[in-house]
Amino acid sequence: MEMSKILDLENDGLNIATDNHFLYIRSKRTIYKYDILSMSMQIQNTVYKKDGKARTLSIWENFVYLTDFCDLYILNKDNMQIEKVIRIGTDLSSDLGAVRFGENKAYICIRNGKMAVMDICTREVEKTDISESSSWDHCVVGDRIYTGTVNGEVIETDTGSMQMMRKTVLGKKNIYSVIHNEGILYTVSQDMAIRTVSIESFETVNTAKKAVKGMAKILGLCKKVLVVADSNKISLWDKQDLHLIDTFKFPTGHFNKGALLNGDTLYGSDYNSVYSCALYTFNT
Repeated sequence: MEMSKILDLENDGLNIATDNHFLYIRSKRTIYKYDILSMSMQIQNTVYKKDGKARTLSIWENFVYLTDFCDLYILNKDNMQIEKVIRIGTDLSSDLGAVRFGENKAYICIRNGKMAVMDICTREVEKTDISESSSWDHCVVGDRIYTGTVNGEVIETDTGSMQMMRKTVLGKKNIYSVIHNEGILYTVSQDMAIRTVSIESFETVNTAKKAVKGMAKILGLCKKVLVVADSNKISLWDKQDLHLIDTFKFPTGHFNKGALLNGDTLYGSDYNSVYSCALYTFNT
């Protein structure tokens, strides 16, 4: 794999996202918007008053969503100006985590098992309990939310009632990442395992043990390949049976937050620069 440096940017462990042909980067207190083809900066805006690393960055339709501690920032995607700041949590027991989207709704993790549901049009927020433990990640599939918890569970929640429908226990430790593809949930957890779970049966299909070492993150799928970021390393796994295809060094940022997969291109970062790498074509 050939890695190219595409941008010099001294940072504190940035957040990164893509949308169409733009790359969005949160570095320190500022968010930047770059044209991916030319890597020319289009817009920048200083959003935060203080430095901080516990932040997330998401893009959905016409808006950029940033979190900082207990606050959700909503920015206009075109001019990067703040349209609204919503205080959702109150203190360290209710700070915000991952933000995921379904039809007209944003679903936001709150520490200690709560989730905020925001109407994207009205920006009204309702909070509900969905688990007895905190969660790192969740994904939205139709009218269901699948949440990975600190206790090693995956919980299925109905988006209408926000009530738990099913629960499966995958282990005793943190589930760091949950994604969906073609009726299968892919998870990675602190017990170093990657697992696949059938949405239909809600049972584990395959497990790759001792697959990761750190606070790994599933970046997505490229064709039939599952792409996982793990402490400045990328591992590639067959999406059907989870056999290991390849591993290579690649900068993934603070707790792997500075890495993403866009189509067949990887983007990653260290504390000085941003890089890209085209994944080779797989025949699997």
